[in-house]
Amino acid sequence: MKLSINILTWNTFKVTHETVHMLPDELEGIDSELIIVDNGSNDGCQDLATIKNTENLGISKGKNQGIDASKGEYIFLLDGDILPVRNSIRMLLEYMEQNRDCQAIGFMPNKFCNVRNNSGHNGHEEYCHTLYNPRIWKGHCIYYGMYRREVFDKIRMDENMGPGYGWEDIDSYEQMKHSGIDQWVAGMNFESGKYYHAINSSIRNMGMQMYMQTSLQRGEYFKQKWNKIEATIYVGDGQHKDIMVDNPCLTK
Repeated sequence: MKLSINILTWNTFKVTHETVHMLPDELEGIDSELIIVDNGSNDGCQDLATIKNTENLGISKGKNQGIDASKGEYIFLLDGDILPVRNSIRMLLEYMEQNRDCQAIGFMPNKFCNVRNNSGHNGHEEYCHTLYNPRIWKGHCIYYGMYRREVFDKIRMDENMGPGYGWEDIDSYEQMKHSGIDQWVAGMNFESGKYYHAINSSIRNMGMQMYMQTSLQRGEYFKQKWNKIEATIYVGDGQHKDIMVDNPCLTK
């Protein structure tokens, strides 16, 4: 099988339902499968799911469940509150097929629009015509990105973080770096091209107090796990250098 589509949901029915209905056209002619892991939703996502958890087991556990069930040569990771831009999955796949040195590529997590009007799109791309300036990037794309399946022979979403949100993205990127895997990124048609993301849906579902509590706990775990992280410094004449430094998030 060529491609496994992994979607992780938690009360994101409206966006996930729209994604599911656009995928047949998106994946036409591609040997693919769709795996939806639901983390205990009560809004209808559970009816769309392939893997149905009775409670929210956390983003790391949920993504690992989907990855473990995947049979594809490539694995596309998507959060349930992100609507993929039409043709973007195909463009990512084609790029990886043509560039064997690229093991992971996706779209920047900060390039999104969370506004939609009654007629549909508003402020984000409707169709991905091209990947703008694909390059190695010091960041993560686990919410909207494609990976060769062998990447997950070397890294795994850290389930010790437990339920909640935050830090699993940075943790997965640190794992990739330490495994010698580069994360690539591309713009959506141009550098500032955006996609639709119903941002903060996890906060609304969990409640701000619980969200902050779990995020702080996960942050402390991350700090203890990665007592040193890679940083890039400017050394003059337009040149940069990567160095290892004490984790600036650590409290003294």
